[in-house]
Amino acid sequence: MGLASTINSVQAKTGSSSIGRNWAVHWLGFTTMLACDVVYSVGNKFDRSVPSATSRVDRMILDNKEDASNNNAKSNEEKVAVVTGANSGIGYETAKALGRAGFHTILACRNEQLGQEAVERLVRQTGLEDRYEFAHLDLASLESVRKFVDDFKARGCPLDVLVNNAGVMVCPYGRTKDDIELQFGTNHVGHFVLTTGLLDCLKQAQDGARVIVLSSLGASMAPQIDYEMIEDESKYNRIVNYGISKLANQLFATALARKLEGTNVTVNISNPGTVATNLTRHVGTSWIQGVVEKAFLNDPLTGALTSICLALSPEVKGVSGKYYSKALPCNPHPNALDVNAQDRLWSYTEDLIARATKKK
Repeated sequence: MGLASTINSVQAKTGSSSIGRNWAVHWLGFTTMLACDVVYSVGNKFDRSVPSATSRVDRMILDNKEDASNNNAKSNEEKVAVVTGANSGIGYETAKALGRAGFHTILACRNEQLGQEAVERLVRQTGLEDRYEFAHLDLASLESVRKFVDDFKARGCPLDVLVNNAGVMVCPYGRTKDDIELQFGTNHVGHFVLTTGLLDCLKQAQDGARVIVLSSLGASMAPQIDYEMIEDESKYNRIVNYGISKLANQLFATALARKLEGTNVTVNISNPGTVATNLTRHVGTSWIQGVVEKAFLNDPLTGALTSICLALSPEVKGVSGKYYSKALPCNPHPNALDVNAQDRLWSYTEDLIARATKKK
């Protein structure tokens, strides 16, 4: 854990001293933070003193079950988890761990075929029948998100864990089905509607509910939310706009945690680090890129460790509004704790949703 905490500390200090400064300082800082992530990924591959990702997940599952038993909590087999974008990568590994821990785990995915195949693969790998379920969810469609919320509410059961994992990254300019810039609409707005729509179900969780919002080091590419870049196609920059959407994830999570103080629902932010998944498909697809990713980036299970920790670990029970990287608490984007920035984004998002709904 020494390397992880050291890297987190260096990244936090670099971010606080560079983000929002002039262009050159800002991007030098981000490049330094990215290099730190690569150092951590490579170091993990060669440091035999660090427990494997598999053994760490096994320990988290065991600790979760023991904690539930010691505190006379509701059996995990009676609990429900939802993971968005769970048909592959980090989401798949997160869903797998939740199912192994006993949760009935819903894989909320856009592509039905890939989602059903993921469920079948999970059943084969774990031997757990009826533990995993596919449900359709297209975060780029408010109609689809609202239908998912209505369908879940119709089950009449609490929601114990919600992992907002799905997303798109540095894609060419596009718009959602509701005419919202695609990265912001999918990564932030879709999850905003999903989470706020499921709040009543989360509050019903007997032993408390956990919401995990995935952000990214990529949030550091944006010094703040530039609303003109969201609204004006001519200003679109697929790298910076991705950063804006990931910063929005952090602002939303910290705002929601603040609004839910005094309830049984906690909200935390997960930074998975640099991970080789199909999220990088818009960066490139050459065989050289594949070799580089395998050598220098984390595998999906390692990338999922922070999300799994926030979903299962007894150590974060009751913790809310925090940012975790490498399964350790860390400082978020400097702008993420600005209450005025949080409230402005919240109001803007509600207005954007109202405008989109009115067009329909």
